[in-house]
Amino acid sequence: MPQTEAPEEIQKRVQGMFNQRKARIRSLFLQALKLTLAAGVAAMVVEMLIPPEVPSQKKSDNLPPHINLDLEMMIQYHRPPFLRYDEEGVNGFIANTLRTQKGKLNHPLVDFNRAIVRFDNGRCGLTMERSIFGYSFYTTGIYTVELRDGKLSSFASGGSIGRLQIHPQLMKYAGFLFGDFVTAMQREAKQLSRVGSIEFQDKEVIFAAPR
Repeated sequence: MPQTEAPEEIQKRVQGMFNQRKARIRSLFLQALKLTLAAGVAAMVVEMLIPPEVPSQKKSDNLPPHINLDLEMMIQYHRPPFLRYDEEGVNGFIANTLRTQKGKLNHPLVDFNRAIVRFDNGRCGLTMERSIFGYSFYTTGIYTVELRDGKLSSFASGGSIGRLQIHPQLMKYAGFLFGDFVTAMQREAKQLSRVGSIEFQDKEVIFAAPR
């Protein structure tokens, strides 16, 4: 006569089967989660390494504008009433100015290559190209600039590392990425605080004489 299994034993056996199945599902879920996170991190790293759309680095036969001298004349004599510069001219001026400031911009294992500004309606973008062992990486900040009572202020409205976009709230704490550039251009920033106004338009900036 076959021996019947006690209900308690059946319950324990069924519960053990379910526990094993739950453990397998949990293990598969954790593996899938790890793979998803790894893929996400890899995608972020790839985005950070892809260079943004910036003008190619090339030598120009044209001398950059003497923006600092032009501004000083406008500030002192209130003429001309406006000064207008395009991106190429400003970038040439910045490159010429920073040529003697490499000591403030180079860091151990990290070399400064160049700084690039871009102008849009009401906003200014700053991209820093640096390199580690010859491999370039880029950090970008997008700012609105306010000039009030002789004080020049900037407010982050976005940014990126390579092509990985950074939320504006996080960019508020990313000033250290551009701190050495701000230090190197401190004299020019003080000069800009003395103009009447600064207006960013598509691919150009306009300075107005003080009143």
